Amino acid sequence: MTRALIIVLASGGASTASADVPRDAPTEIEIDRGDAPAGRTEFGFDGGAPVTGWGVTIAGSWLESPISFGLPDGAVSEPVRRRQTAVLGGALALGESVVLDARFGASHQIGDRLRGTGAERPLDRYVPGDLRIGARLRVLAKPRFGVFVRGDLTLPTGDQKDFAGDAGTSLAWRLIGRATFGPLTFAASIGLRLRGQEVLVGDRLVGNESLASAGLALALPAVRPLWCADQMLLTADASAILGDDVGVAKRGPAPVELRAGVIIRPRPAWTIGVRVGRGVTDEIGAPTLRATIELTYQGRWKLLEAAPATDDE
Repeated sequence: MTRALIIVLASGGASTASADVPRDAPTEIEIDRGDAPAGRTEFGFDGGAPVTGWGVTIAGSWLESPISFGLPDGAVSEPVRRRQTAVLGGALALGESVVLDARFGASHQIGDRLRGTGAERPLDRYVPGDLRIGARLRVLAKPRFGVFVRGDLTLPTGDQKDFAGDAGTSLAWRLIGRATFGPLTFAASIGLRLRGQEVLVGDRLVGNESLASAGLALALPAVRPLWCADQMLLTADASAILGDDVGVAKRGPAPVELRAGVIIRPRPAWTIGVRVGRGVTDEIGAPTLRATIELTYQGRWKLLEAAPATDDE
């Protein structure tokens, strides 16, 4: 099964991590590693999809078994067994090269929390998530190819004691490449997440992480009267995280997730996206099932209009 299997070595999730790890380090962390930006609907990560003016996204997700513990008595505990999340977010283009976005979610969840480890408080069922603010800058623009730099600031507004938020502020950056060849669009990104506070989960120390994602979208040809050209797309994407080596303790979690989706554009301004995926590694944040549905509306009003071109004299 695609779950993080961690042996809890002491009460409250303490472990034999390196001696420089504080004994009072947090023992819970956000286990939903979903990374789709708001204001456009495409991949499960930012693949450089355009935002011509502004956009608003309403999304819902269903997450199954993103984390489990192996207890000393041989039993298995699932701190979060299932989670349903509602997300609201938006994006705003500043001129032709800069896009700002933000998203916030709240969830209903069930699970054991840390029962069986000495921390017997039940899991909170209704929890807020962290607030994520992002900015993307286009650094290279060609007719079929683009390169972007993206930064994300995540603020600890969630319920970090119930696996629904991080204990501290984190900052992530990514380099994104995007290429289009007729009906095919390919995007990939690499980057790094820097955490303001390390988190000790069982025998794993979650700290700084390397990030990588890749996706492919195929626009289906027109099938009248069902849909016109570019109204329906099929997508496939993957995301991987590689945690830092923390010395005596094991390397941080390395969840890998594969997803497939369908994008429908019933009207020029409206986009509906459905993605289904699962983790392929037994790590924290690699669920046995993720199902997501997104509804995005994009408007063409622009805060900053591009300056008109002028002929050189």
